[in-house]
Amino acid sequence: MAILKEGFKDVGVVPALIIVIVLAIALQLTGAWVTMLVAGAFGGLFTRRHLRAFLAGFLGVGVAWSIIFLYLISTTPVIAISGFFIGLLGLSGNLGVIVIVIAIIIGALLGGFGGVMGRAVLELVESRGIRSIETEEARSQSQLKP
Repeated sequence: MAILKEGFKDVGVVPALIIVIVLAIALQLTGAWVTMLVAGAFGGLFTRRHLRAFLAGFLGVGVAWSIIFLYLISTTPVIAISGFFIGLLGLSGNLGVIVIVIAIIIGALLGGFGGVMGRAVLELVESRGIRSIETEEARSQSQLKP
């Protein structure tokens, strides 16, 4: 499984963050918010530590959703709509920004946990692949001995 180690090199948090931001914006355009797990997982593939994978996914999706919400605020009446929903909870309609902040936090958490998941899956595949190659080599060597 050396292919995985060579294919997904440790590029650091900032390049992984940029990858996650671009991918999260592209996936959000599909309309499926659950795909933020996938965006975060790609960030986790390009880091070598779980904390960095979480940070790349969390910050990447958080920034991507902030960009999307800023665009929506400038082009549509998102604040009025979120004020309506917060009013249904019995709170003041002026607190509509809270709905947007909660949405960004939920998206960022999805990205962060996706990053950790991507990193963990990559480590699992790497560890399983190395063991299977070692056992195959041991079997072939034991069969060659008289």
